Amino acid sequence: PGDTVIVHIGGATLTRPRRPPQAAASVVFGRDNPRNISLRVPKAWTQSTQVAELTAILEAIRSTDSRADLTIISMQDSIGKTMSTKLTTWENEGWVGVRHRELLRAIVAELKARKARTKFVVAGPGTEARTLCQLANKTAKTVAACSIVPDIQLDVPAAMALPGVQLQGNKQKIFYRGIREVKAQDLEPRPSTEHMLENVKRHIKQTRGRVVTDEDIWKSLQHKDFLPRTAQFLWRSMHNAHRVGHYWTHIPECQERAICQECGETEDLKHILTTCSSPGAELIWSAAEKLWREKEPEWPEISIESILGCGLVDLRDESGKKKRGSERMYRILISESAYTIWMLRNDRVISRAGSPIDEAEITNKWLYNLNQRLQQDILLANRPTRRNRPRLPPNLVRETWSGTLDNESNLPEDWLKDSRVLVGRRALTQDQPRSRRIGDG
Repeated sequence: PGDTVIVHIGGATLTRPRRPPQAAASVVFGRDNPRNISLRVPKAWTQSTQVAELTAILEAIRSTDSRADLTIISMQDSIGKTMSTKLTTWENEGWVGVRHRELLRAIVAELKARKARTKFVVAGPGTEARTLCQLANKTAKTVAACSIVPDIQLDVPAAMALPGVQLQGNKQKIFYRGIREVKAQDLEPRPSTEHMLENVKRHIKQTRGRVVTDEDIWKSLQHKDFLPRTAQFLWRSMHNAHRVGHYWTHIPECQERAICQECGETEDLKHILTTCSSPGAELIWSAAEKLWREKEPEWPEISIESILGCGLVDLRDESGKKKRGSERMYRILISESAYTIWMLRNDRVISRAGSPIDEAEITNKWLYNLNQRLQQDILLANRPTRRNRPRLPPNLVRETWSGTLDNESNLPEDWLKDSRVLVGRRALTQDQPRSRRIGDG
């Protein structure tokens, strides 16, 4: 003790088609130093580079004498800055809603147990420190492919585990979220929810070659491109919480409600959104496909899994660059189409006592919902924030709706200033050439 110990940390995530991601951490004390550490992130943890770097910090602290000053060098300043600016808030709020809190709390406990100073430093460009951090990242990338996974304990001493939320100075939403988190620990997973999650994960793996987690799916259902009503509909659909189909089979005198009056089949959500013979679903998905092919050549095979997984769409051009506008349009088109089908079904079955809805009315309702989204985008692109920035980037709005607008070739260059712009009907009256569907082999 006396000399400052300097460590360089790195983390990496290995992603391979149709296989789950694997993350690893690396701690470099020096070139060919026997104290260097490399290890996989435990399988139960989130497999991400951020978690890998946090794991590296934890291992660096645990492998260093607590009486020696410690300098932890990384490629980014986010870790040290986050620790120094948010720790007090996290502790006062009882770590409610903090991602990776078990790992972060273990790191904080180790830092508080140290008798010497700990400093976080960013490696400057062109320095030896940056070279060693790059070496740590490279080593972590190699180790991520290993099959040996360590068991890392995250126990926090009782004296340092501050339970509960500080009453003074916290908002009601913190207490509410904390109570929900405590109650959620005692809840058993819903079998129908688990089944739907597995189906969505399997579908995305088979059609897009991606491996996603439950967390990825839940996060995608809260995507900012979804309207609140649509996000709520998708969330309830993932939980199979709509009162349709088998919901009615166990209620006396209501069993007939479980059967579709049009088809004679069980009227579950899958049937309503994809296979029902009533004109709503077939007509809307046909219109959606024609509109989409005005923008992109490939259309997905519509299923309940593709609908619930639409927030995870990943579209790229030949160079691998993300198509932000097309991705956003896809999320809007799939979610709004599904929601429109659902609302039309409720109108037909409940309000109209089973009377059919005219095809023109179905198409008009679908177009109305899409045009409402377009008008909302135009409004947000022209409404500045307090810092005089648009609430929605104008270029993103143009990229989203290009190829789908009515009489688009004659629109002014800055059509965002014109609220009379509408989603075009032209695509709905044309026979589009069929091309390979997204996910087809």
